[in-house]
Amino acid sequence: MSDRSKAFSRRHFLKGTALGLATLPLAGTVLRAPSARADELPRLEEDDPAAQAVDYVHDAADAADHPDYEEGQLCANCQLYTDENGEWGECSVFPGKLVAAQGWCNVWVPVN
Repeated sequence: MSDRSKAFSRRHFLKGTALGLATLPLAGTVLRAPSARADELPRLEEDDPAAQAVDYVHDAADAADHPDYEEGQLCANCQLYTDENGEWGECSVFPGKLVAAQGWCNVWVPVN
């Protein structure tokens, strides 16, 4: 390898490294950015097939006659629910949709 090609390779490596280091803060910001803010997500409708599959209702009182329902079970006190803005929040069962804090479904998991 000639001295000229060594110098070029070293220069190329140093430029690439400097560019990579300069983009790290930007990459971190992009990777941490949520895909959508919770208040921009659509609310889950009770007639949605996914909601019907797990007997989801916006108001837990409507589930009182369901055999799996126990009084006091709400989306708000389920381990799968993330409270984002009080009345509505995200649930890992329904990605990309909001569920009612006062709702219920048969996938309810108690918070440890």
